[in-house]
Amino acid sequence: MNSYKAIATRLGAAAAASALLLTANTGLAHAAGMSWSGDFSSRSTAIKRLANCAATAWYNDSQVGGEITTCNSASSDPYWDGMHLLAANSHSIEGKRVAYRSDQSCPPKDGFQYVKCFYVGGKTKGNPVMTVAIESYGLGGQDVNVTWYYL
Repeated sequence: MNSYKAIATRLGAAAAASALLLTANTGLAHAAGMSWSGDFSSRSTAIKRLANCAATAWYNDSQVGGEITTCNSASSDPYWDGMHLLAANSHSIEGKRVAYRSDQSCPPKDGFQYVKCFYVGGKTKGNPVMTVAIESYGLGGQDVNVTWYYL
């Protein structure tokens, strides 16, 4: 009877170790923890998707500004509702409304690295204009700030 307990214990330990390895390796392909906080305007879905796309292009491919062309239709693409950072496990994005700029230029970056500016829905009155900037990053993921105001 004791040999059955020993075998069951070994099998249980092996199964637990396998599950732990599987869980650890799952995070290597795509990040698992996406978080949003702050104010993203009445166009929050579009702003969040654009910010996620641009920040991902910076993190994965070191792209900024005009180099980021794949995000132009991200505002209507649900693919960008999830996280796509390579070899990372966290991605947080915070939205912050800033004061109106009479020259209708992009808001100032809130972070050390400018990523991209978007005129959400076009450069017309009532639409938000936003700037994506990196606050911090590392092997585990990144923290991103989005500053915006209504035109």
